[in-house]
Amino acid sequence: MAVNRKNTAAAQAAKKSAASAKSIIQSGRGLGALLAKQNVSRVPQNSEMAPLADIEPNPNQPRKLFDSATLRELAASIKVHGLLQPLIVTPAPAKSAKKYRIVAGERRFHACELAELSEVPVRIVRGDEQLLSEIALVENLQREDLTVLETANALKVLMEKHRLTQNQLAERIGWSRSVVANKLRILSLPQGALDQIAAGNLSEGHAKALLSLKEPQKFLEELVADCIAHHWSVHNLQKRIDSLNSRRVTVLYKAPQLDPWRPKGALKVARRLGLSFSVLGNERENRVVINGMRREQVERLFALLDREADFMSGDPDSK
Repeated sequence: MAVNRKNTAAAQAAKKSAASAKSIIQSGRGLGALLAKQNVSRVPQNSEMAPLADIEPNPNQPRKLFDSATLRELAASIKVHGLLQPLIVTPAPAKSAKKYRIVAGERRFHACELAELSEVPVRIVRGDEQLLSEIALVENLQREDLTVLETANALKVLMEKHRLTQNQLAERIGWSRSVVANKLRILSLPQGALDQIAAGNLSEGHAKALLSLKEPQKFLEELVADCIAHHWSVHNLQKRIDSLNSRRVTVLYKAPQLDPWRPKGALKVARRLGLSFSVLGNERENRVVINGMRREQVERLFALLDREADFMSGDPDSK
Protein backbone atom coordinates (compact mmCIF):
# COMPACT_ATOMS: atom_id res chain seq x y z
CA MET A 1 0.00 0.00 0.00
CA ALA A 2 2.85 2.36 0.84
CA VAL A 3 4.36 1.75 -2.60
CA ASN A 4 1.07 2.57 -4.30
CA ARG A 5 0.78 5.81 -2.35
CA LYS A 6 4.33 6.70 -3.35
CA ASN A 7 3.65 6.01 -7.03
CA THR A 8 0.41 7.97 -6.88
CA ALA A 9 2.15 10.92 -5.25
CA ALA A 10 4.90 10.86 -7.89
CA ALA A 11 2.36 10.75 -10.69
CA GLN A 12 0.45 13.66 -9.19
CA ALA A 13 3.65 15.65 -8.82
CA ALA A 14 4.59 15.00 -12.45
CA LYS A 15 1.10 15.96 -13.59
CA LYS A 16 1.24 19.16 -11.56
CA SER A 17 4.66 20.02 -13.01
CA ALA A 18 3.46 19.44 -16.57
CA ALA A 19 0.38 21.56 -15.96
CA SER A 20 2.58 24.31 -14.53
CA ALA A 21 4.80 24.18 -17.60
CA LYS A 22 1.81 24.31 -19.94
CA SER A 23 0.54 27.42 -18.17
CA ILE A 24 3.68 29.24 -19.27
CA ILE A 25 2.46 29.19 -22.85
CA GLN A 26 -1.29 29.38 -22.42
CA SER A 27 -1.64 32.01 -19.70
CA GLY A 28 -0.33 34.80 -21.89
CA ARG A 29 2.11 35.84 -19.15
CA GLY A 30 5.04 33.85 -20.50
CA LEU A 31 7.65 32.84 -17.96
CA GLY A 32 6.12 35.12 -15.37
CA ALA A 33 3.45 32.47 -14.93
CA LEU A 34 6.09 29.99 -13.83
CA LEU A 35 8.68 32.15 -12.13
CA ALA A 36 7.13 34.25 -9.39
CA LYS A 37 8.68 37.61 -8.59
CA GLN A 38 12.04 36.88 -7.00
CA ASN A 39 13.38 38.31 -3.79
CA VAL A 40 17.03 39.27 -3.90
CA SER A 41 18.60 36.20 -2.34
CA ARG A 42 21.16 33.55 -3.14
CA VAL A 43 18.44 30.92 -3.57
CA PRO A 44 15.38 32.19 -5.47
CA GLN A 45 11.98 31.21 -4.17
CA ASN A 46 10.13 28.26 -5.72
CA SER A 47 13.40 26.61 -6.75
CA GLU A 48 15.88 24.06 -5.49
CA MET A 49 19.62 23.72 -5.73
CA ALA A 50 21.21 21.28 -8.17
CA PRO A 51 24.88 20.51 -8.92
CA LEU A 52 25.99 22.32 -12.06
CA ALA A 53 27.71 19.12 -13.16
CA ASP A 54 24.32 17.37 -13.29
CA ILE A 55 22.96 19.76 -15.94
CA GLU A 56 23.45 19.55 -19.70
CA PRO A 57 22.69 22.15 -22.42
CA ASN A 58 19.69 21.78 -24.69
CA PRO A 59 20.72 20.60 -28.19
CA ASN A 60 17.57 22.27 -29.56
CA GLN A 61 18.33 25.61 -27.95
CA PRO A 62 16.97 28.37 -30.24
CA ARG A 63 19.90 30.61 -29.46
CA LYS A 64 23.04 29.57 -31.31
CA LEU A 65 25.47 32.41 -30.50
CA PHE A 66 26.65 33.63 -27.10
CA ASP A 67 28.77 36.78 -26.90
CA SER A 68 31.87 36.04 -24.84
CA ALA A 69 32.17 39.58 -23.46
CA THR A 70 28.62 39.71 -22.12
CA LEU A 71 29.02 36.19 -20.71
CA ARG A 72 32.05 37.35 -18.72
CA GLU A 73 30.11 40.36 -17.44
CA LEU A 74 27.23 38.13 -16.35
CA ALA A 75 29.65 35.71 -14.69
CA ALA A 76 31.20 38.56 -12.70
CA SER A 77 27.74 39.68 -11.55
CA ILE A 78 26.80 36.12 -10.55
CA LYS A 79 29.97 35.82 -8.47
CA VAL A 80 28.89 38.87 -6.46
CA HIS A 81 25.10 38.51 -6.31
CA GLY A 82 24.49 34.86 -7.08
CA LEU A 83 22.10 33.57 -9.74
CA LEU A 84 18.87 35.43 -9.01
CA GLN A 85 16.80 33.73 -11.71
CA PRO A 86 16.73 29.92 -11.60
CA LEU A 87 17.46 27.78 -14.61
CA ILE A 88 14.39 26.00 -15.95
CA VAL A 89 15.26 22.34 -16.41
CA THR A 90 13.56 19.06 -17.18
CA PRO A 91 14.68 15.51 -16.42
CA ALA A 92 17.30 14.50 -18.99
CA PRO A 93 16.58 11.61 -21.38
CA ALA A 94 17.40 8.15 -20.07
CA LYS A 95 20.37 7.79 -22.43
CA SER A 96 21.98 10.99 -21.10
CA ALA A 97 24.78 10.91 -18.55
CA LYS A 98 23.33 14.00 -16.89
CA LYS A 99 20.36 14.31 -14.54
CA TYR A 100 18.78 17.46 -16.00
CA ARG A 101 18.54 19.16 -19.38
CA ILE A 102 18.13 22.92 -19.72
CA VAL A 103 14.79 24.17 -21.01
CA ALA A 104 15.47 27.88 -20.51
CA GLY A 105 18.50 29.76 -19.24
CA GLU A 106 21.43 28.35 -21.18
CA ARG A 107 23.22 31.71 -21.26
CA ARG A 108 23.04 31.86 -17.44
CA PHE A 109 24.25 28.25 -17.33
CA HIS A 110 27.40 29.09 -19.30
CA ALA A 111 27.96 32.18 -17.14
CA CYS A 112 27.72 30.00 -14.02
CA GLU A 113 30.37 27.74 -15.52
CA LEU A 114 32.64 30.77 -15.97
CA ALA A 115 31.88 31.85 -12.40
CA GLU A 116 32.90 28.33 -11.29
CA LEU A 117 29.73 27.70 -9.30
CA SER A 118 29.32 24.17 -8.01
CA GLU A 119 25.52 24.32 -7.75
CA VAL A 120 22.76 26.54 -9.06
CA PRO A 121 19.06 27.17 -8.39
CA VAL A 122 16.77 25.29 -10.77
CA ARG A 123 13.06 24.99 -11.39
CA ILE A 124 12.11 21.53 -12.64
CA VAL A 125 9.29 21.24 -15.17
CA ARG A 126 7.93 18.32 -17.14
CA GLY A 127 6.15 18.28 -20.46
CA ASP A 128 6.25 16.90 -23.98
CA GLU A 129 8.95 17.92 -26.44
CA GLN A 130 6.75 20.50 -28.18
CA LEU A 131 5.85 22.27 -24.95
CA LEU A 132 9.44 22.37 -23.73
CA SER A 133 10.58 23.74 -27.11
CA GLU A 134 7.97 26.47 -26.87
CA ILE A 135 9.09 27.39 -23.35
CA ALA A 136 12.70 27.66 -24.54
CA LEU A 137 11.64 29.90 -27.43
CA VAL A 138 9.40 32.13 -25.29
CA GLU A 139 12.10 32.57 -22.67
CA ASN A 140 14.61 33.75 -25.25
CA LEU A 141 12.07 36.00 -26.97
CA GLN A 142 11.06 37.68 -23.73
CA ARG A 143 14.69 38.33 -22.87
CA GLU A 144 15.36 39.51 -26.44
CA ASP A 145 18.32 37.14 -26.53
CA LEU A 146 17.74 35.85 -30.07
CA THR A 147 18.89 37.35 -33.32
CA VAL A 148 16.28 37.81 -36.02
CA LEU A 149 17.52 34.71 -37.87
CA GLU A 150 17.59 32.59 -34.72
CA THR A 151 14.00 33.63 -34.03
CA ALA A 152 12.86 32.90 -37.58
CA ASN A 153 14.61 29.53 -37.67
CA ALA A 154 13.22 28.55 -34.25
CA LEU A 155 9.69 29.40 -35.43
CA LYS A 156 10.22 27.39 -38.60
CA VAL A 157 11.50 24.36 -36.68
CA LEU A 158 8.54 24.46 -34.28
CA MET A 159 6.07 24.68 -37.15
CA GLU A 160 7.63 21.90 -39.20
CA LYS A 161 8.48 19.55 -36.35
CA HIS A 162 5.09 19.76 -34.67
CA ARG A 163 3.00 20.48 -37.78
CA LEU A 164 1.64 23.78 -36.54
CA THR A 165 0.00 26.45 -38.67
CA GLN A 166 1.08 30.05 -38.31
CA ASN A 167 -2.13 30.76 -36.40
CA GLN A 168 -1.55 27.89 -33.98
CA LEU A 169 2.05 28.88 -33.34
CA ALA A 170 1.15 32.54 -32.88
CA GLU A 171 -1.51 31.63 -30.32
CA ARG A 172 0.86 29.43 -28.34
CA ILE A 173 3.66 31.99 -28.03
CA GLY A 174 1.40 35.03 -27.59
CA TRP A 175 2.09 36.74 -30.92
CA SER A 176 -0.18 37.79 -33.75
CA ARG A 177 -0.19 35.68 -36.90
CA SER A 178 1.15 38.62 -38.93
CA VAL A 179 4.20 38.94 -36.66
CA VAL A 180 4.95 35.24 -37.05
CA ALA A 181 4.47 35.47 -40.83
CA ASN A 182 6.79 38.49 -41.12
CA LYS A 183 9.51 36.76 -39.09
CA LEU A 184 9.31 33.67 -41.30
CA ARG A 185 9.37 35.73 -44.52
CA ILE A 186 12.88 36.88 -43.70
CA LEU A 187 14.09 33.34 -44.40
CA SER A 188 12.97 33.77 -48.03
CA LEU A 189 15.75 36.30 -48.68
CA PRO A 190 18.74 35.09 -50.76
CA GLN A 191 21.54 33.44 -48.83
CA GLY A 192 23.87 36.40 -49.39
CA ALA A 193 21.47 38.72 -47.57
CA LEU A 194 20.91 36.17 -44.80
CA ASP A 195 24.68 35.90 -44.30
CA GLN A 196 24.92 39.67 -43.83
CA ILE A 197 22.05 39.60 -41.33
CA ALA A 198 23.75 36.79 -39.42
CA ALA A 199 27.00 38.79 -39.39
CA GLY A 200 25.19 41.77 -37.88
CA ASN A 201 25.69 43.99 -40.92
CA LEU A 202 21.94 44.23 -41.58
CA SER A 203 19.20 44.62 -38.98
CA GLU A 204 15.72 43.15 -38.91
CA GLY A 205 14.48 46.50 -40.19
CA HIS A 206 16.82 46.27 -43.17
CA ALA A 207 15.59 42.72 -43.83
CA LYS A 208 11.95 43.81 -43.84
CA ALA A 209 12.78 46.64 -46.23
CA LEU A 210 14.51 44.23 -48.62
CA LEU A 211 11.39 42.06 -48.66
CA SER A 212 9.45 44.97 -50.19
CA LEU A 213 11.70 45.05 -53.27
CA LYS A 214 9.62 44.15 -56.33
CA GLU A 215 12.48 42.80 -58.46
CA PRO A 216 15.00 41.27 -56.03
CA GLN A 217 16.65 39.21 -58.74
CA LYS A 218 17.81 42.44 -60.41
CA PHE A 219 18.61 44.79 -57.54
CA LEU A 220 18.91 42.99 -54.20
CA GLU A 221 22.57 41.99 -54.33
CA GLU A 222 23.62 45.51 -55.32
CA LEU A 223 21.35 47.05 -52.67
CA VAL A 224 22.83 44.91 -49.91
CA ALA A 225 26.37 45.85 -50.95
CA ASP A 226 25.54 49.58 -51.11
CA CYS A 227 23.69 49.46 -47.80
CA ILE A 228 26.67 47.97 -46.01
CA ALA A 229 29.30 50.07 -47.79
CA HIS A 230 27.52 53.36 -47.12
CA HIS A 231 26.08 52.45 -43.70
CA TRP A 232 22.52 53.17 -44.79
CA SER A 233 19.85 53.43 -42.15
CA VAL A 234 16.62 51.49 -42.64
CA HIS A 235 15.01 54.75 -43.79
CA ASN A 236 17.68 55.33 -46.43
CA LEU A 237 17.40 51.76 -47.68
CA GLN A 238 13.61 51.94 -47.88
CA LYS A 239 13.82 55.24 -49.75
CA ARG A 240 16.12 53.65 -52.34
CA ILE A 241 13.81 50.63 -52.66
CA ASP A 242 10.76 52.86 -53.11
CA SER A 243 12.61 54.65 -55.91
CA LEU A 244 13.40 51.38 -57.67
CA ASN A 245 9.85 50.09 -57.23
CA SER A 246 8.33 53.25 -58.72
CA ARG A 247 10.40 53.27 -61.92
CA ARG A 248 8.27 53.57 -65.04
CA VAL A 249 8.02 50.30 -66.91
CA THR A 250 7.96 50.74 -70.68
CA VAL A 251 5.24 48.57 -72.14
CA LEU A 252 6.11 47.64 -75.71
CA TYR A 253 3.34 47.41 -78.29
CA LYS A 254 2.59 43.81 -79.00
CA ALA A 255 1.63 43.23 -82.61
CA PRO A 256 -1.51 41.18 -83.16
CA GLN A 257 -1.11 37.59 -84.23
CA LEU A 258 -1.08 37.43 -88.07
CA ASP A 259 -1.43 34.08 -89.80
CA PRO A 260 -0.69 33.32 -93.48
CA TRP A 261 -3.70 32.78 -95.72
CA ARG A 262 -4.55 32.89 -99.48
CA PRO A 263 -7.35 35.12 -100.83
CA LYS A 264 -9.64 33.61 -103.43
CA GLY A 265 -8.25 34.07 -106.97
CA ALA A 266 -4.90 35.44 -105.75
CA LEU A 267 -2.87 32.53 -107.05
CA LYS A 268 -4.44 32.82 -110.53
CA VAL A 269 -3.65 36.55 -110.74
CA ALA A 270 -0.09 36.02 -109.53
CA ARG A 271 0.55 33.40 -112.19
CA ARG A 272 -0.89 35.54 -115.00
CA LEU A 273 1.28 38.50 -114.00
CA GLY A 274 4.37 36.53 -113.03
CA LEU A 275 4.33 37.75 -109.44
CA SER A 276 4.80 36.23 -106.01
CA PHE A 277 2.89 37.31 -102.95
CA SER A 278 2.24 36.60 -99.29
CA VAL A 279 -0.73 37.52 -97.13
CA LEU A 280 -0.63 37.58 -93.32
CA GLY A 281 -3.65 38.56 -91.29
CA ASN A 282 -6.73 37.93 -89.22
CA GLU A 283 -10.31 39.19 -89.18
CA ARG A 284 -9.29 42.73 -88.18
CA GLU A 285 -5.92 43.31 -89.83
CA ASN A 286 -4.05 42.02 -92.89
CA ARG A 287 -0.66 42.58 -94.47
CA VAL A 288 -0.08 41.95 -98.22
CA VAL A 289 3.39 41.70 -99.77
CA ILE A 290 3.71 41.46 -103.58
CA ASN A 291 7.08 40.86 -105.20
CA GLY A 292 8.07 41.29 -108.87
CA MET A 293 5.95 44.33 -109.88
CA ARG A 294 7.35 47.03 -112.13
CA ARG A 295 6.88 50.67 -111.17
CA GLU A 296 4.06 51.24 -113.68
CA GLN A 297 2.27 48.15 -112.37
CA VAL A 298 2.43 49.55 -108.84
CA GLU A 299 1.01 52.88 -110.05
CA ARG A 300 -1.75 51.06 -111.93
CA LEU A 301 -2.61 49.02 -108.81
CA PHE A 302 -3.01 52.12 -106.66
CA ALA A 303 -5.10 53.81 -109.35
CA LEU A 304 -7.45 50.82 -109.22
CA LEU A 305 -7.53 50.97 -105.43
CA ASP A 306 -8.37 54.66 -105.57
CA ARG A 307 -11.39 54.02 -107.80
CA GLU A 308 -12.56 51.28 -105.46
CA ALA A 309 -11.83 53.23 -102.26
CA ASP A 310 -15.47 53.96 -101.40
CA PHE A 311 -16.45 50.35 -101.90
CA MET A 312 -13.50 49.06 -99.89
CA SER A 313 -14.30 51.44 -97.01
CA GLY A 314 -17.68 49.80 -96.65
CA ASP A 315 -19.78 52.78 -97.85
CA PRO A 316 -23.10 51.26 -99.04
CA ASP A 317 -23.82 54.26 -101.34
CA SER A 318 -20.73 53.57 -103.41
CA LYS A 319 -22.29 50.54 -105.17
